[in-house]
Amino acid sequence: MAIAEELIKKHLKIESEKTEGPDAVCEQMIRHWCEVMQESNPLYVDEAYAASSKYGGVIAPPMQVQVYTMSPLWPEPARKKNPMEKLVELLDNNSYTSIVATEQVQEYFEPMRLGDRISYTISVDYISPEKQTVRGPGYFVTFLYKFTNQRDELVCKQSFTILAYNAISKEGA
Repeated sequence: MAIAEELIKKHLKIESEKTEGPDAVCEQMIRHWCEVMQESNPLYVDEAYAASSKYGGVIAPPMQVQVYTMSPLWPEPARKKNPMEKLVELLDNNSYTSIVATEQVQEYFEPMRLGDRISYTISVDYISPEKQTVRGPGYFVTFLYKFTNQRDELVCKQSFTILAYNAISKEGA
């Protein structure tokens, strides 16, 4: 059974408080990322080359932006629930307990430089009406992240879409 539209819509377009990532942009995390991804761009790994570039020094791979804002797993940080967490909780409490990621898009603006502190806000950008999918009835939800550095420069906008669905409903069909 679909969730009342007014309950869903009250979560739209509310931006969270800014959350600062626990780690500064650093050579070690760039190196680890480049090793895992087999990335050899000299802007990320060659200090001399990067110093002679328009950036004047090493920069982080832009797709690494979330790495610097990931909360520690332990101890869990004390903070208010953000709009994404509140909506997922509403969906979960209404039997839409299964989630699958469907799309992620990033748009980059300013480079991340060594020492930068990356923060983010998140909002619920879009919620579809309930859809009947092959996985069961559910909602497509798009979250919008805005990543900024300590100078309040926009580093990245990221949209992240999930399908939250009721798998049990499908099993009973």
